[in-house]
This record gives sequence, C-alpha cells and structure tokens, in this order.
Amino acid sequence: MDEALFHEELGFYSKGPGIGLQGGTFNTSAMYPVFAWCLAQAVEQAEKRLGESLRIVEFGGGTGELGARIISYLPGFHEYVVVETSQGLRQKQEARGLNVFHSVEELGAAPSFVFANEVVDALPVHRVMGDGQDNVLEMYVGVGQDGNFVEEFDEPSTPQIVSRLKAEGVRLGRGHVVEVCLGLDSFVQKAASIISRGYLVFIDYGDEASTLYSQLRRNGALRCYYQQRQVHDPFDHIGEQDITADVDFTALQSASRNVGLELTGKVWQGDWLKNLGIHEIQLTDNDSRDVLSQIDQLTNPARLGSTFHVLAWKTPNIPDVPGFTRSCYIAKGFGEECEE
Repeated sequence: MDEALFHEELGFYSKGPGIGLQGGTFNTSAMYPVFAWCLAQAVEQAEKRLGESLRIVEFGGGTGELGARIISYLPGFHEYVVVETSQGLRQKQEARGLNVFHSVEELGAAPSFVFANEVVDALPVHRVMGDGQDNVLEMYVGVGQDGNFVEEFDEPSTPQIVSRLKAEGVRLGRGHVVEVCLGLDSFVQKAASIISRGYLVFIDYGDEASTLYSQLRRNGALRCYYQQRQVHDPFDHIGEQDITADVDFTALQSASRNVGLELTGKVWQGDWLKNLGIHEIQLTDNDSRDVLSQIDQLTNPARLGSTFHVLAWKTPNIPDVPGFTRSCYIAKGFGEECEE
C-alpha cells in the first residue's frame, strides 16, 4: 500500500492526481467552495476564542484548491502551510501560491490550527486475519508462478499488530480480516509537535474499534477507487488507483491522548458545518442555487453529511474547537454521537 500510493515516481499520490476537482480522479468535500468557507469560519472562530492569530497547517493539501480558497475567505493575512509528501501535488499547490513543505519536521511549534481532510485513511495498513485458534496471521504480498501478485499468510511482521488488537479488546475469529494502521501514532505525534497552543482537526471516515473490527465486518474495510469507481482488488491498476481503509477512531484517540492533547469531540461532518454557520454563507462567485446545492451535498445525511466524521483535539487549558456543542465532549473517549 505504501509503495502503490507513495512510491517516488510510480505511486498514485506521487503523480499528483486531480483530487477534489470536478471530473478528477475522485471527488471530495474539498471540491466545494462552501466547504472552504466553513473551514475559514472555523479558523476565525478559533482565533476569537484564543485572542490571537493562528498559523494554519493543512496535511495533504490535494491540488491546493482548498487551501487557496480558505485563504481567500479569511480577512487579513494568515500564514497558511501545507505539509505534502507528493512531489506532483506539491507542484500543484505551489502553483496556487501556497507555502508547501515536504515534511512536518521542517516546521517549528507555534500557535496553530492544524487539520487533515481525508488524509489519515490513506496511511498504509497491515491486513491481518484470525486463524480460529486465537492466533493472528498477517497478509503479505507475494508473486505467483504466473508473475502476478498473490496473497500469502504468515506470522505478523511486528508484535505491535497483536498488541494494538489486544489493547482494543479485539478477538479475531477464523477468516476474520481486519486492517491495522500502526502509522497513526507517528502521524499524530508529528502533528501535535508543531502546535504550541491550538487545535488539531481530522475529517475522515471510520469508526470505533468495537464497530470497525466487529464480527459483522469480517472482510475488513480496505477498498480502492479507480476513475471514480469503487473496486476491491488492490492488485489491479497499481499506482493508478487510490487504496484506503476506514480509520480506527479508538486508536486515533489513544494516540492523541498520549501526546497530551485533549478531546473536544466527534461529530458528523454535516452537523459540524451547520454549527459553524454554513446556512449563513454568502459567496460572490456562486449563485444562490449553486450554494444551496453545495450545502445539501455537504450536510445531507444521505450524502456527505454522514459520510465523514470530524474529530477534534486541543492543547490543554484553552476553549474547545469551534463547531462543537458541549454535548459533543466525551472526556474518556467516544461512544456517542454529538447532539444539536
């Protein structure tokens, strides 16, 4: 998965796909100007709560269209930084005038509003399966006699896989396949390291471990997208298709807590955008019919409104992330949805 997505020359993301563009490789919320306006509102409201200007850091900036729009909707100057591993996408982002860094290590700690929209789901995962005897086998990629890739099972490549499953109370039955993303801890640690005071927001799809690894989901959550179509074979169109898996929100919360961040909450994207004032929007470059269509697409539970969750953390002793009501705050973890 790592090579297929991030190989320096042949990886899917390294080629700079048209993420979020109309008619592009695949669509995301980032393609809608209304979404950018709401993120700008979140930054403005955060700055009012803290009484200071915040650096904005976006992980995985896509084509740069989202970042450019957010900047255009913010009053006055704002430092906007994109952390992007793909050379192809960095070129597109720089062409839009964005300040782009290859690695988070190039940034120092500062008061910041850090966010990642559909980024964590692209972190490479380990696929594992129960053998019916309380053992876990890892699914490796081998080469068959015909030269094509095949699945091979063997002992886990690292004891961290089993440790993660045990920590989350997951027991795999015979043939039960799941994905484990061990890169979450490092990703969160790096993101938190650049926030001296401020917020961390993830917008993505996933679930708590108890649901994500349920016996009702025995085939795992790994899937691929090729030319805007969902497919299920990661060995097809290698380097030409996206590979993704649902995010383990339990592991994400644990990683954030371990680096000293405090949970504000988890809410459906549609509810978060409503709380930020999406229905109060006025965009001069869109007619009212288009704006209403975008709002419906982003907030309707039958569309993107309940496709993504918004999960937010803060550094200690500051107000909560904007867009969350007090009922969204769950001190010890998740387990309930936020209410209006």
